[in-house]
Amino acid sequence: MEFHGSEVPFARAVEKKLLGVEVVNVEQLLALNERQLRLLPGIGPSTVSHIVSALEEAGLSLAADPYAAYECARHSEVARDAELRAYFLCNSCRDAYAHRAFGDRRPEWVSREQIDGYCGHCNEFREVRLSQWFLCGTCDRVVRSIGRGIASAKFVESEWADKFRETPELSLREIDPVELRPRGQRSDADRVATADFVASYVSGEAALGIELKSGRSALAGGGIGSPMSQFQLDTTDCDDITAAAVALNAPIFLVHAQVIGRAHAPTERYVGVGLWFARPWDMLQHCESVRRRPRETRDAAYFKTTMFRPFSEFPAYVKNQFSSDLESMQCDGFPVLYRR
Repeated sequence: MEFHGSEVPFARAVEKKLLGVEVVNVEQLLALNERQLRLLPGIGPSTVSHIVSALEEAGLSLAADPYAAYECARHSEVARDAELRAYFLCNSCRDAYAHRAFGDRRPEWVSREQIDGYCGHCNEFREVRLSQWFLCGTCDRVVRSIGRGIASAKFVESEWADKFRETPELSLREIDPVELRPRGQRSDADRVATADFVASYVSGEAALGIELKSGRSALAGGGIGSPMSQFQLDTTDCDDITAAAVALNAPIFLVHAQVIGRAHAPTERYVGVGLWFARPWDMLQHCESVRRRPRETRDAAYFKTTMFRPFSEFPAYVKNQFSSDLESMQCDGFPVLYRR
């Protein structure tokens, strides 16, 4: 028996394997998908790879697999857990998702129904529509966290304007805004660590920086619900704070915002309900341990939450204690934040 398909440059050994499983011509082969081909006896990964390459040279391809995993729109790779994920988005944020984070991929589906509600990204009350992309679980969690991060940043700006209204010589500016990015861009080797916010004097000189972390949980002395028992911060985040402080030549303070979701069915808005700050000089003495996060490959430093103070106390601290801490940094450098 001879394999019929001379227009496809198969190696003789590959033809023999195909004949051995009674695939005798190209038409039969093209009716199979890659998964079905791998199930045939004697057809291993290298043989499949050769077959796929040879077919490509001839301008042909195996059949599409109706049960193949979907490709995640954010990192453009097939992922077993990629599935349709839905978000209520305004028109401008839908376009931003497509162009900035998903490689110009339009949504798989957009509802025709327009709803007055809160956009899941910008957190503004607008006309929104339900929009769907294929995303893996990790990218879905990241995308959903961005709206909360944007709401957190706006909350910090609002609280600063309120609490520091009697300190007009200090102005706050967001330096590293929460943005949609393709997966992996934040971990580029050449990226520079910067503070999320910088407070500057009228002269333009940086006074201090703020590294913002947000979540659903409260800390002692405010917020909603029971305070968290420990505060976790990735060691890479700690290292970034140190590097950013050195680059800024000013101390950077850790700020935690409690941001919770409030239903406006069928949409949800994010609301800031609590804000706290921690002096970098207090962090090491409150660091209880450094260990691997559960089910992850990252190390985190675990801190006692008593290192935090309500943000309402920050203006008094800046007025009365900040100068001595700044002098300490100028003499001894930025403090160590954790120790393994």
